[in-house]
Amino acid sequence: MPKLLSPLEACKVDLFASEAELHEKYPVALAERVMRIREMYNYWLANPSMKDRQLRDAIMSRYGVSQSTAYSDISVIHQLVPLLSQKSRDFHRARANEMLLETYAMAKARKDTKSMERAAASYAKYNRVDLEDEMTMPYDEIVIQPFCATLDVRVLGLEPIPDAYNYIAQLTKELSRDFRDIEDVEFEDADLEEQLLFAPLSDGNDKSES
Repeated sequence: MPKLLSPLEACKVDLFASEAELHEKYPVALAERVMRIREMYNYWLANPSMKDRQLRDAIMSRYGVSQSTAYSDISVIHQLVPLLSQKSRDFHRARANEMLLETYAMAKARKDTKSMERAAASYAKYNRVDLEDEMTMPYDEIVIQPFCATLDVRVLGLEPIPDAYNYIAQLTKELSRDFRDIEDVEFEDADLEEQLLFAPLSDGNDKSES
């Protein structure tokens, strides 16, 4: 039996799928929840200043679900926001390029060279074509190195000290034999003369005693 997707995973894949597709792919309860989260996500977009408790009340009153279910839906919405925002930026970026190209084509048909130049300049600036190729870093393709913490010094090309902990204990004992006061230091109050360091500043009107 295939593993059932969580509400978040289902929303990541099929948030904007049709109702028929959702019911065909998922159990009724999960399909209904994806549609509910989609509707409330769009509702939140239309009311971005809405607080979580207001969104909670809206979910509970609209769908008759419990408070815990409403907060669970809100948690999914919060996790979807950055993912959908990236997709939205990609969409608007493509749409902006389309509009600039349409503007250029219309200006070209009118032989309006000034508008053509402005549209071309905006297109180049928006797509950063003025940058050298070597300056464009594919940050989305950089793979995070799987570094792991280790006490094995051999990764640095060094040979480990045999029985290191006993060696450290013995070396500490030998070095502290003649310098016991280094380890056994008694507490002493710091002589900071705080009454002088933090004394109120004079306003210049005080007269010194003769």
